[in-house]
Amino acid sequence: MKRLGLLLHWYQPPWQYPEVLDRIVEECYRPLSRSLEEHPVRCSVDLCWSLVDQLITRGHDDVLTHLAAAARAGNIEFVETAAYHPILPLLPAETAVRQLRLNHDRNRVAFGRAYQPQGVFPPEMAWSPALAPIFTRLGYRWTVTEDVAVTLRDGEPPLRHVPAVEGGLRVVLRSNRWSNAVAFGTLDGAGTARAMTEELEGRLADDAGYLLLAMDAETFGHHRREYVPFVSEFSAWCALGERAAMSSVSDIVDAFPAQPGEIPATSWSVLPEDVRAGVPYPLWNDGGDLHRAGWELVSSAAEAVAVHPALQAEFDRAISSCAFWWLSRSNWEPALARRGFGMVVDVVRRAGDSAAIEHALALYDRIFAGAATHDIAS
Repeated sequence: MKRLGLLLHWYQPPWQYPEVLDRIVEECYRPLSRSLEEHPVRCSVDLCWSLVDQLITRGHDDVLTHLAAAARAGNIEFVETAAYHPILPLLPAETAVRQLRLNHDRNRVAFGRAYQPQGVFPPEMAWSPALAPIFTRLGYRWTVTEDVAVTLRDGEPPLRHVPAVEGGLRVVLRSNRWSNAVAFGTLDGAGTARAMTEELEGRLADDAGYLLLAMDAETFGHHRREYVPFVSEFSAWCALGERAAMSSVSDIVDAFPAQPGEIPATSWSVLPEDVRAGVPYPLWNDGGDLHRAGWELVSSAAEAVAVHPALQAEFDRAISSCAFWWLSRSNWEPALARRGFGMVVDVVRRAGDSAAIEHALALYDRIFAGAATHDIAS
């Protein structure tokens, strides 16, 4: 039996414009959550508390109700993630633990007993071997990340087994090629399921094997309006015969043997040239001055919180990945980056140390002076 996995990542930054969130709900979250409840799909869903909180505040509780019902019906499994979507490998271990626990505790209240995650989606699929003991200590069985680095090293991704790293943590690798083909192509759900199955049959004959799609939930209806029925069509094709089963990530972990392996640091959107250059998180830490100044600013805010613990919640909200992402090769919107880095500066301001405030403002100015220079050069 071939298994076709699907993981949907649901997230909006804590500073998202309310009118933008409302539009995404109408175009994607509401129809997708209803489809996951009404159709016999089988997939994995992670939701950052950053989004769940805004859905509740904006009166979109029905989206959460549909997802909880889908989980109770066995159509979806909930997956853990970090509450405010920071890049976990670039932060201290205690920060990663706090973000994961916060997400779990808040989502358990929102979804009730239906929220029982077995695995972790690290934001932006930013993986480092240093995360393995954190995830296993918190009781999680598996995580997911990109397959580009492993494919470049080994010639092909694992299709018959699941790599196991320190502590027995399983690391399921998403298919970069197929995930990008869906996200950026013009495919339909049934055709995609059939083509993925045919590829596995061509490579493995009658042997069992798997491929995992993992992408933003917003792909289905918001980024791609024509993709609203994609997931239900994908599921329906799998249900037609015995060639492939639509699967959650936990289904894949349960169905395939673990094999010890090393998974290098990586993230989604990584390219082979990034791997060769030793840059595992290119959209959030590219080695350039803008990202370097941004991480120095985050460190300054963390120092302020160490002295003023009452600022912890504000700091947690401020360190989402988006500020860095909007100053990357793939996405260049300095105005949106200002919203994210502005929250980090506000943490330092509220601590009241004049020297620290001056330093934070200098870093902020350095970031956006550099961004302006980039704009002029472009």
